[in-house]
Amino acid sequence: MLELTGAVWIYVGASSRGVTDCLIQTGAREEAKRCTQLVLEALKGCGCELLVMPYSYDQDGLRDMLEDKELCRCQIFLAVGGDGTIIHVAKIAAALDKPVLGINAGKLGFTAVVEREELSLLPRLISGEYQEEKRLMLEVQKFSEDGAASYYAMNDAVVSAELAKIIEYKLALGDGESYLYRADGFIVCTPTGSTAYSLSAGGPVVDPCLDSLIYTPICPHSLFDRSVLFGADTRLQVAIPQNRSRLYLTIDGEAPLALQPGDRLVFSRSPRRARFITLTNKNFYDILNQKLVN
Repeated sequence: MLELTGAVWIYVGASSRGVTDCLIQTGAREEAKRCTQLVLEALKGCGCELLVMPYSYDQDGLRDMLEDKELCRCQIFLAVGGDGTIIHVAKIAAALDKPVLGINAGKLGFTAVVEREELSLLPRLISGEYQEEKRLMLEVQKFSEDGAASYYAMNDAVVSAELAKIIEYKLALGDGESYLYRADGFIVCTPTGSTAYSLSAGGPVVDPCLDSLIYTPICPHSLFDRSVLFGADTRLQVAIPQNRSRLYLTIDGEAPLALQPGDRLVFSRSPRRARFITLTNKNFYDILNQKLVN
């Protein structure tokens, strides 16, 4: 277990950047900013040095982050905000094989393990009194006439149409036979993402420490089409035939990618794994009850 010492990397919104041992990413909402100030005060009290420099969210900025030698020296990433902010930071951290701690400054904050009233636990980062959970991530490969591209999801990948049109797609398990489905779309998610869109679409709740892929159709035009839990080594292949409307692929709620007839998608376990820090003894069932039941 690493001990957090020295300077703290601060990344506030889309306009600030800092250096060396810890990355703090915060959402743009006022509550997130107020929570961030409390986090900074707590870290200052532990003797951390705070540095701030500009950065950006766009693809070029993200590429620069992954190639930044100073950022690579960070030991721990902190994300202050809602689930969107925490997921964004977790994917950057996973690309650099760094652990991330989510601090909830949003509403649900299911991926967060520290609430605003629990900031007194932050000194445990300095002393190394924390545990890590390694979680499966999803890789989505898109094959088209323009070539191939890979995308990584912490929560889910969604294929849907514009204007809520029913779409057709062919789904196959690995290199097996493909079957034609009709639905408003479908979701392939990780166990971490099982409590997000997939849950709202009728999918199961899955412990995020398990390794599996979950396929959930959205409003399927069938009496028997249900969510399916697959093993972690499964490869789901989807062929996109001609549809009456345009289809889109959305990764973790980011900007949608247009799909064309003839495109092929492959969903599989990513070689990257997210490393989530836990500072308490709360288990998944405790968090499930706190966030979704109570």
